[in-house]
Amino acid sequence: MTEFLSPVLRLIGACLIVQSFAHIHLHRRLKWKEEAARMSPFNAAVFHVHIFFVCLVLVMMGLPMLVDPGLLLEKSRAGAWASWLLCIFWATRLWCQCVTYDPRWWQGQKFETAMHRLFTLVWLVLTVIFGLCGALQAGWIG
Repeated sequence: MTEFLSPVLRLIGACLIVQSFAHIHLHRRLKWKEEAARMSPFNAAVFHVHIFFVCLVLVMMGLPMLVDPGLLLEKSRAGAWASWLLCIFWATRLWCQCVTYDPRWWQGQKFETAMHRLFTLVWLVLTVIFGLCGALQAGWIG
């Protein structure tokens, strides 16, 4: 199983880092600058700080997987904690994808529907992969 998961984790690590930098394009596409201009200065600052930390967390999640996927594959208490917490994190993100975004916001719009489906699949894959890492850590699979 580690022969399968090691390159998959490296790919996931690279993708998470790319996703972090993709927020630059997302910033423009969703017109966050214009939206933030309508907020109070405090709320705009909180918004920008939160976006920065989302990007930082994506890089901090991705970097260890890209550089040393064995951290999640070699059995250890830290590896088990990290695997299960990442599984829960992405499962929660998947749940939010399904219940937070009103279908009227994306249905009938080609690009938005494609992105909704793509990211639903991405969050599902991340949940499954980190679940597999957790199962490996627990000794449920070899």
